[in-house]
Amino acid sequence: MTAAKKKNTSNLLNDYHLLSFDSLDSTNEEAKRLARSGGGHGAVIWAKKQSEGKGRLGRSWLSSEGNLFVSVLLQPDKEMADLAQLSFVAAIAVIDAIAPMLPDKNSLKTKWPNDILLANRKLGGILLESFRTETSDKPWVVVGVGINVDNYPPRTEFPATCLKEAGVELVSAKIILSRFIHHFIERYNQWNNKSFAPIRKDWLNHAWNLNKKITARLPDSEMEGVFEGINTSGSLTLKLASGKKQIIHAADVYAPS
Repeated sequence: MTAAKKKNTSNLLNDYHLLSFDSLDSTNEEAKRLARSGGGHGAVIWAKKQSEGKGRLGRSWLSSEGNLFVSVLLQPDKEMADLAQLSFVAAIAVIDAIAPMLPDKNSLKTKWPNDILLANRKLGGILLESFRTETSDKPWVVVGVGINVDNYPPRTEFPATCLKEAGVELVSAKIILSRFIHHFIERYNQWNNKSFAPIRKDWLNHAWNLNKKITARLPDSEMEGVFEGINTSGSLTLKLASGKKQIIHAADVYAPS
């Protein structure tokens, strides 16, 4: 499906500019199309609704109007292996944007690898996609963010919620977008200039179930252990009952049943 007619273009800070749409198949897909057609670093693609929203591992992301769907197109001067850290950059920017709006700031958590939780229910998620094009030596990365503002999908495996249900009044996707982009630019510059260490520290300060038992569900097995944190590449460190430490690069994590 092709993109809907562009609604508006406006300048943000520095090299960032907003492209807003009434609807798209996917903001991430539009960002990738833009990169391949000569678009530049700093494009922020926002759609009021998506027809083919995506989550991790090819899962669909229910994209009801009233929620936030935004992707940021970037071309950092970094190695491809470092780009995965931007998922944590985006997560902390979401925390920075939303926590001051909540009665209980501590109810907002980062859940490895790419979720945002509010009162132990899923409020949003991040989808990172990196790629190369024939016209550029540097890799591109798209940072896609979805936040449940007005509504949320029912009957999900991990229970969901939205800001309005949490009692945040006078809120809209546009307000959350504005706050998120402001903080994302700040956090991106911090990562770009000072490396991953301060982002990692702040992410861990908000981490769900840190130093508690979790279950990591891999494609062909499950592991249970104590979630000890993330390493310098963003992989999860799990301490097994045997005392052995297991590094996990990709999995879904849950509280043990």
